[in-house]
Order: sequence, then structure tokens, then C-alpha cells
Amino acid sequence: MTAKLLILFVIAAAFAQGHALTQIFLPDESYTFMTNSLIGKSLSIPKSFLDTLESCEVVFPDGKPYEAYPNNNLPSGAVSFLYSAQPFTACAIGFRGASVSYSGTYELYSTVRHRADNSRSLTIQRFHLTLFESSGN
Repeated sequence: MTAKLLILFVIAAAFAQGHALTQIFLPDESYTFMTNSLIGKSLSIPKSFLDTLESCEVVFPDGKPYEAYPNNNLPSGAVSFLYSAQPFTACAIGFRGASVSYSGTYELYSTVRHRADNSRSLTIQRFHLTLFESSGN
């Protein structure tokens, strides 16, 4: 009976291994940048080029979540998903020509499938973004 239970446990563990979702919380990051229509800023959660991005969600400072990948549902404007050629696509958003009203805390949620063991991870990171206008000459 114990042997049957052990075999059942091993089979269940092997089956569940590919379906587990590991949560990773990265430390908060803070950035301060001058607004400029020619220079952009990006926020991203890096991943290995061997792994596959499955989804990317963005929570704006007002608390509204948006899907950025695979379906880009970000509101049109100064914030956009940063596309790149596969296998280099990562969870990344860019700010171009953003006004100071875009300052605030953004959260990125990146779900990745890892090639090495077919596991999945959800990586979460908060970015505190402060934009300021140039007072310059």
C-alpha cells in the first residue's frame, strides 16, 4: 500500500511540475527623468532569450490594469508596449513624450515559460516614476 501511495505521489509531482507557477517579487525601482518628445524611457522586467514571454500586464498609477502582451490593450498615448523580435520579447513599456501627469507607480507582471524545465514564473516589479519638465534654456 505504501509503495502504491509513493508511486502515486511521484506521478502527481511529475505532472504538477510543468504546471506550477512560481511567483518572483523583484525590489521596487525609482526613476526620475526629464520629459522630452525625442527621448524615451523604458521600464522592463528582463528575461533570458531562451525563455518565452507568455503575458505582460501593466498597472497604471490610477490602479487600472492593462494587458500589454500578447494583446496590446494599453490606452493610446505616451505609453506603449516595446515590441522586439522573438526570442527577445520581454515585458517592457516605453514612455515617449509623456507629460508630468504620467508620474506615479507602475507595476509590471511578467509571465514567462522557461525552456530549461518547462516551468512558468510570474515576476512582479513596481517602478516609481517621476517625470519633470525642463526649466532650461
